[in-house]
Amino acid sequence: MPSKIQTTLLTTLTLATLSDAHGYFVSPLGRQPGPHFAAACSQQAYYNMVGSIYSHIQGLQQVVATQSDYHAEACNLWMCKGMKYADNTGNVRTYTPGQEVDLYHPIVAPHTGYANVSIVSTATNTVLVANLSHWDVYASNAVPKVTSQENFTVTMPTGLGGRCATAGECVIQMFWNAESVRQTYESCIDFTMGSGSQWRHARGWV
Repeated sequence: MPSKIQTTLLTTLTLATLSDAHGYFVSPLGRQPGPHFAAACSQQAYYNMVGSIYSHIQGLQQVVATQSDYHAEACNLWMCKGMKYADNTGNVRTYTPGQEVDLYHPIVAPHTGYANVSIVSTATNTVLVANLSHWDVYASNAVPKVTSQENFTVTMPTGLGGRCATAGECVIQMFWNAESVRQTYESCIDFTMGSGSQWRHARGWV
């Protein structure tokens, strides 16, 4: 049972983050906060993300800066916004090279910037395959919301061999840098991928 102070603080943070919401993978579901995230990034950061997972990394940096239970190296905010595979072992997708995958990443609040979707190695936080999809101008404030920037399809790459065969090794990462407001958003989908190619679309067989 949280204390009155904890409850009040959680409510305050929830309201703050909800008013500062932006974007995150909804389908397939992106990594979610859990006890491993809380242990590495602080209980307060966990409350913040439970309140609204859509917010930006810079906002999280402000939260964790004053937390005694924040562990920078273990948290690694610039890898999937600190979200941990260990909290998402039941949320791993299985794909094959060449498979088309439908993604839904709602833009809750637009801020002009650029964005890309890539395959990233979680061990090194390096891009293995860049620009499965990309936008030079993303979530512009100057025009109405563009549906194709929220609902889009990517083709899983070939040539990775067994590099993403084990769950937790690789993620599909959405990277959105809103230069207009100096805010960055990341969202990651855990997946495994072997070398077969029987599937061609996430909704069914060829």
